[in-house]
Amino acid sequence: MINKWESSELLIRPAQLEDYAEIREFLLESSSLYPGIEFWWDNRVRPTIEQGRRVVLVVDAKGSLEGLFIGKPGNLAKLCTLRLRESVRNQGVGRVLVTEGLNRLLDRDTSRFHVTISEAAEKGCTSFFESIGFQRIAIEPNRYKKGLDEFVYSCQRNEVVEIINNELSQGIERTLYGVIPKQMPKEQTLLMSLKPEFAELILQGRKTIEFRRKFSKKYEGAMIVFYISRPLQQFMFTATIAQVDHNQKKCLWSDYEQECGISQTTFDQYFYGIDYGYAIRLSNVKTLPNQLALEHAKNIYPQLRPPQSFQRLGPKSPLLRALDLPVHI
Repeated sequence: MINKWESSELLIRPAQLEDYAEIREFLLESSSLYPGIEFWWDNRVRPTIEQGRRVVLVVDAKGSLEGLFIGKPGNLAKLCTLRLRESVRNQGVGRVLVTEGLNRLLDRDTSRFHVTISEAAEKGCTSFFESIGFQRIAIEPNRYKKGLDEFVYSCQRNEVVEIINNELSQGIERTLYGVIPKQMPKEQTLLMSLKPEFAELILQGRKTIEFRRKFSKKYEGAMIVFYISRPLQQFMFTATIAQVDHNQKKCLWSDYEQECGISQTTFDQYFYGIDYGYAIRLSNVKTLPNQLALEHAKNIYPQLRPPQSFQRLGPKSPLLRALDLPVHI
């Protein structure tokens, strides 16, 4: 591995010729899950890198390969390989690696992204990919060897672009040689859009569970600023995320139907086409000290665009100041 920068931090960068031998050895560590992976690298990936038909990124820790992303751009862009060593897990490195990889796969012709995951590795990947909008669309039985299936997940281009711009790109420092994962601040505030009828139920204490198709358990303890959509178009109240439950949608309805404030018909329509979802338990609901209308908030923060679902607010967000909420310095 080459080392061209002076830093004690990890660097996520494009693979270079000098990396290829180490990448091959790294991939061979997964040969029990993916028989023939060395043939795939030698004959299908490596010859196409310089042609721009593959994107290969490495996690470089001062000359040691600690992670790998391999993807294929195009109309149906594909995330082919995502691997991290234990030494860099649970530090946000995977999130940054995926973000940079998806960014590099994205071109004007891309309409969808998909990723295939071995059954043996699915448990550790499912919640992450579902949290950024990927949905399981197919199962390929005995894909690599008998008794080991492959799961196919897919996501539309606009969903990937939204989650990259509003969520995944947080905590990334760009340098001349690549990107450096930065520690995310512990204080977290989310901006979440909500329909007026549901806002009223929450304020009345009749709705303590909010369902979402994509979310993450990492937001437990965070504060949510609720933006109420048309016709109100107003920032109205905050709540604390007491708990996040990621489960099959049939289990979510069974467990929370008495607390969600919606009918089963509405629930089924919202979760149509996916098997898993998120239940967010809300607590500490408080009306905002400054309930701004969207048009007035934009006078203070012109770049403000309320999300379709949710987004993370930076610790120094102008919106927090406009709403008279604490700003984390």
